Amino acid sequence: MLLTKHENQTFANQTVYISGHAFIRCTFVACTLVLRETVYHLEDCTFDRCNWHVDCVLLWGSPESVRELKGVVNLLEQGLQQMQEQQAREGGGSSGGAEGQGNGGPGTPFA
Repeated sequence: MLLTKHENQTFANQTVYISGHAFIRCTFVACTLVLRETVYHLEDCTFDRCNWHVDCVLLWGSPESVRELKGVVNLLEQGLQQMQEQQAREGGGSSGGAEGQGNGGPGTPFA
């Protein structure tokens, strides 16, 4: 499947359909990110105050389904951890929503 490529773009205050697209070094600010059951790619992206709408079917006995869902949850947990660390460095503040970054790699940047 061919993916529509977006590179070094900023998306702000909009609904963005992640599925069927490749986002490389993109920034998402206050967006609603829609992830459906198709191929996508996120690489070195940053997320600030984004909400995630995840629409997927988890098939019984399908390791792939569980692996994909775990990948999304890992992105959200990484974003939450980085946001908490940033707030601690800045002297506190209230907790916000959890955001994540594709690739699942360490050192993920969040605004």
